Order: sequence, then C-alpha cells, then structure tokens
Amino acid sequence: MDQLEILKKDWKKQESSLPKLSREDLSKLMYKKSSSIVKWIFIISVLEFMLPHIIYLFIDYDKVIQQYKELDLYNFSLISNIIFYAVVLVFIYLFYKNYRSISANSQPKVLMQNIMKTRKTVKYYIWFNLGMIPVIAGVTLFKTFNSSEFTDKVPENISMVLVWLISIILILALVVLFWLFYRLIYGILLNKLEKNYNELVSNDTDLS
Repeated sequence: MDQLEILKKDWKKQESSLPKLSREDLSKLMYKKSSSIVKWIFIISVLEFMLPHIIYLFIDYDKVIQQYKELDLYNFSLISNIIFYAVVLVFIYLFYKNYRSISANSQPKVLMQNIMKTRKTVKYYIWFNLGMIPVIAGVTLFKTFNSSEFTDKVPENISMVLVWLISIILILALVVLFWLFYRLIYGILLNKLEKNYNELVSNDTDLS
C-alpha cells in the first residue's frame, strides 16, 4: 500500500478519536473568548485615557495656561479638550456597553452582531484619535508660528516654508506612530474578534 495512503488512514483514525464540538459548545466557547477580548478593549481604553494625565503631576499647569493665553490658544485648547474628553468618554461607555452586551447574551446571532458592533466602534475610536492629532497640532503650530514671540526668535535666513514642511513631516510621523500603536494593541484584539466571528460563520451556526 502507498505510504501516503497509510498516513491518511492513520490521520483519519486520530481525527475520529478527537472530541467534536457541538454548535452549542462552540457558541459558548466563542462567547467566553469574545467577552474576554471586549473586556480588555474596555480596560485598555480606560488606561489610555487615564495614563497621559499623570504628566499633569510634573508640570506647572498654571504656567501652561498662561502660555496658551499668550499664544491665543486658550479658547481653542478649552474647546478641543471638551470635545476630546466628551467623545472619548462616549467611546469608553460604548466599549463597556459592548462588553456587557456580549456578557449578557451568548446566543450565536446576538454574539455575531455584538462582535461586528465592537469592531466598528474600535475602528471609529482609532480614526477619531488619529484625526485629532493633525487638527490640534496644526492649529497650535499656526498660532505659535504667527506669534511675535516666535517670529522675533527666528533668524531671518530661516525660511518659514521649510519650518512648516519639517513640522508637517513631524506631525505625519506622529500620526503614523500612533497608528502603529493602535494597530499593535487594538489590532491584535480585533483580529481575535474577527477570528471568532469567522469560526461562527464557518461552522454554520444557527442564526435564527
């Protein structure tokens, strides 16, 4: 007998001895895995929101506010912070809501809907954060470059076009850096959620 055929028969024997998951067992497994992943998305988003504020313990906040006022950035900073905090807190609430939804219902159809909803929420969250970087940095640089404090210190032989070009490159580099961070942290979790979703679909889970 061909050696390949012998190997195939041995593999089939081993395969038949392995435990087979029912649809219900698979659904419970996907439910537990997805619930854990969404919980971590919620935890990471909270940590991401809180950790940067530690820097406030090491800076003179009154001095920073005074500098913003001198550059005519105080109102913009106040409005942008209100918008940023409000939107981020909404996203954190949505992450928590998605976690609670997955934890409360393990029905295959509902589980798949919650997985897709969570993936969309995370993507919107990432794009919002990435979009805020060039907006805040752009307005801050525009105000700074047009202030007398800055123009008085810039040598006459330095072209502002060059300064702007370098600044734009640095802003883009910062956006890419944050994108890589989000890609690494949230991307891994989203890929796991997508794998769970595909497992449910490929195993013909009952969606009714």
